[in-house]
Amino acid sequence: MSLPAQEEIAAPETWTGKFNRKFKENPWVPLGCLATCGALVMSAVKLRAGKSRDMNYWLRARVGLQGLTVVALLLGSTWGREWLKTNFGIEAPQMGNSAALNEQREQKKAQEKLEFEERLRNAQAMTEQEEGTGLSGGKMVVSGPKTVKKDGQSTTDAIKDSNTFQEWKKSGEAVQNSAEDLSKTR
Repeated sequence: MSLPAQEEIAAPETWTGKFNRKFKENPWVPLGCLATCGALVMSAVKLRAGKSRDMNYWLRARVGLQGLTVVALLLGSTWGREWLKTNFGIEAPQMGNSAALNEQREQKKAQEKLEFEERLRNAQAMTEQEEGTGLSGGKMVVSGPKTVKKDGQSTTDAIKDSNTFQEWKKSGEAVQNSAEDLSKTR
């Protein structure tokens, strides 16, 4: 299967184009959202006017409209379409030229898969190269200081007795002394 050039793939769908397509597929959801927002605005207006009884009415209307919007959303989804088809024989409208869109999606998936496999091969080659040079997991593998534990001696004591610790301790004391000298001169 040959993949199309980048220019042949359709441009991404615009916001208005997507809204129009979704509205044609299931017009009740955006209408329910609009009605729910209208009820919410009306409840805010009534609250501002100090009419609590009317405000409660509009809040209850908002809850009811929101529930109807959720039902419309479910009926418009794949589950709802199949339920309508099996129970009532109603066929939901489909998107136009879905075969062409499916073909474009398949081509895009194939292109992404090829790009992923190329990145994976490159990563595997880099890993093999790192392992060959002594790098593992992005860090150089270096053996630590050699300490010899005597019978009954703790690891901490063995490290303190080693030359590495003595050098570290001396350098730490030197840094501390220089810091104290600086603080005395101020």
